[in-house]
Amino acid sequence: MKSINIKKIDDVSFISIVNNKGLSIVLSTFGASIFQLETIDHLNRLESIVLTPDSLNDFYYSDAYFGKCVGRFSGRINNGVCKIDGKQYVLDKNWNDMHSLHGGKDGISFKNFDYEIKENKEYVDVIFKYLELEDLLPGDVNYKITYRISFLKNEFTIFFNAISNKDTLINLTNHAYFNLSGNIKKTILDHKLKLNCDYYTDLDETLITKEIKPVDKIMDFRRFKKIGKDIFNPQIHDAAYKGYDHCFIRQNKSKNNDVIAILKDPLSKRKLTVKTSYPSIVCYTCNYPANITINGNKINQHQSICLECQYIPNGINMENVNKAIFKANEIYEEYITYQFDN
Repeated sequence: MKSINIKKIDDVSFISIVNNKGLSIVLSTFGASIFQLETIDHLNRLESIVLTPDSLNDFYYSDAYFGKCVGRFSGRINNGVCKIDGKQYVLDKNWNDMHSLHGGKDGISFKNFDYEIKENKEYVDVIFKYLELEDLLPGDVNYKITYRISFLKNEFTIFFNAISNKDTLINLTNHAYFNLSGNIKKTILDHKLKLNCDYYTDLDETLITKEIKPVDKIMDFRRFKKIGKDIFNPQIHDAAYKGYDHCFIRQNKSKNNDVIAILKDPLSKRKLTVKTSYPSIVCYTCNYPANITINGNKINQHQSICLECQYIPNGINMENVNKAIFKANEIYEEYITYQFDN
């Protein structure tokens, strides 16, 4: 039976939504985030398919960004430096004192959003709003991040909208950690992944994009492949990487096919289809698990995968790619849809 409930802990609200099709989601105003997500498997068992820390403090402030919406930019910016309209901007080096990551230490992942709820017969919209004032990057940015949860299908969409009063960098995504086995029964190494992407970003030893290359045998997910098949190959599993943390890029998006990724688990028979308006997706296989617990157990390596649809990370410092610089009063408008089957 569909339901909508709201719980408040201090100043943070948690909005629980259950539809009639076997989907239960809890959203949080802190970071406009996915706090919990449960779907049914082929035996009709409702289980968790995302990682949620036991401690609220870890959920709020961990630099693992559990379920958070990320901005004003996603991914790493080389040396924490970029240029906009010819002017250089120096950002937080919040990743190993080397690069700026996911909006810096004060990014929107760590902000408490205002919200409103709008409901009709087909879906409910949970609309998160936040005004980020100019700091290390130019412009005040108004964010509106809308989660549209369907009552009729096992899916939800995140609509990302933003507008700035100055030219600025904007590159938003969501950072949920998926494990379709249900209640973290296994790692994601046996999950099968398909990416409708012909290219990927080669990385340097500090995980900064060097160049865009056609997918090779190790990076080719254009047909379903077990995530664990090549993950220990020296090409990607060395002292720097320890797994996939790469951006995959599609050459073209058909008007009738916005599917960028499909993830399947052979144990639970769950399938996640990811659709998006973005040109690329970062696949991160939990290579550096945070020192936190879930259900009393410490998170292990490769226990989940993040599927972060976005513009190419560090694109602002690259040539011949979308730099994700939006002009003053230009509307930023993208979406990610998560569709579940079993």
